[in-house]
Amino acid sequence: MFFDFIYLLILLSAVVILVENRLSRIIRLLGIQGFLLIFPVFHFHGLKDIHAWILVGLILFFKAFLTPMILSWTARKSGALENTHPRFGYIATLFFLLVGLIFTIHIIKLIEDFPIDIHKLAFSYVMLLIYTGIIAFIVRTHWIPLVTGFVVFENGIFALTLLLQAKLPLGVEMGAFVDAVLVIVSAAALRMRSNLQGISEVKV
Repeated sequence: MFFDFIYLLILLSAVVILVENRLSRIIRLLGIQGFLLIFPVFHFHGLKDIHAWILVGLILFFKAFLTPMILSWTARKSGALENTHPRFGYIATLFFLLVGLIFTIHIIKLIEDFPIDIHKLAFSYVMLLIYTGIIAFIVRTHWIPLVTGFVVFENGIFALTLLLQAKLPLGVEMGAFVDAVLVIVSAAALRMRSNLQGISEVKV
């Protein structure tokens, strides 16, 4: 029951990120979602698992701290506007989300032979989390919500990897910092673009 609630909170944080219009709140929610991802690690793995604790440390550093910090710093340095909005409006965005919910429920009903160690409700939440990340990446126009959409998608893939494995797979740590690497590269690219624009304006 506790882990069902955690998966639900992770999904709800993604939904709020999808429809939220203030960048600071989007970044803050992304950090909260990153923190919540430490609990799925222990859903199927004991507290005595050293590998699990290493993974928790990586999640806290990269997903809960570094990624939001870089996004916040880049937003300030680039002078990004605080307010943003979905490309197709909020009603259309929520409609896309509803379609994903119906599709996920339909798919789960069609799947009869679930592995014994896969929690069906958690699997539903994780699939919706992945779908929400895809929708956020499509409907957002500002670059920060676009990046957060990818991070939400990657968080969903990361949670799905944990959910489908009886043991923590070798190399799962990669999923703990892929989004941080993406954010660093995006921030560097944006910074270089701003510097080039500044040089062009000076020459003119």
